[in-house]
Amino acid sequence: MKKVNIQDERIVSQKRKIGSDAFGIIYFGLIVSILLQQFMFDASFSQYAAEFVLFMVAAVYIVVRNIIVGNNLFGDSFNGQKMVIINSLVCGITITAISTTLNSVNYGLEKMGGSTGIALTALFTFTSGAFVSFIGFEVLYIMNKKRQKQIDDKYNDAGE
Repeated sequence: MKKVNIQDERIVSQKRKIGSDAFGIIYFGLIVSILLQQFMFDASFSQYAAEFVLFMVAAVYIVVRNIIVGNNLFGDSFNGQKMVIINSLVCGITITAISTTLNSVNYGLEKMGGSTGIALTALFTFTSGAFVSFIGFEVLYIMNKKRQKQIDDKYNDAGE
């Protein structure tokens, strides 16, 4: 007869949380490694391609799996739209900060047109980054809501 080990739900939950935290650390480490190699060490793409591919695969996997199972990625409908806008603005600010800092370090203030040139470049970078991010987050938001509606309809039809 086969021996079956019964595990306490708290232990299983703690093990899953530890695994999730470890994944978060590795995921964050991948993006730091990519950014350092790309901008600080001026490495060619082939030197950090493996990290980039793993980062992108993990990102796509997380989003797709959450959409498939119907997890709400953005919260309730009003809060969800607000989160799309907030995420877009944060992405725009992050892209602008990294890009402007690295450009001013690499090219200098004079080549960038002084403080006016830097301000205009930063404004354009922020606007472009936030807009593209908004489009991406909005598409994910719509896909997520559609999937949640499909799941709700499936269970509502089954219950009747």
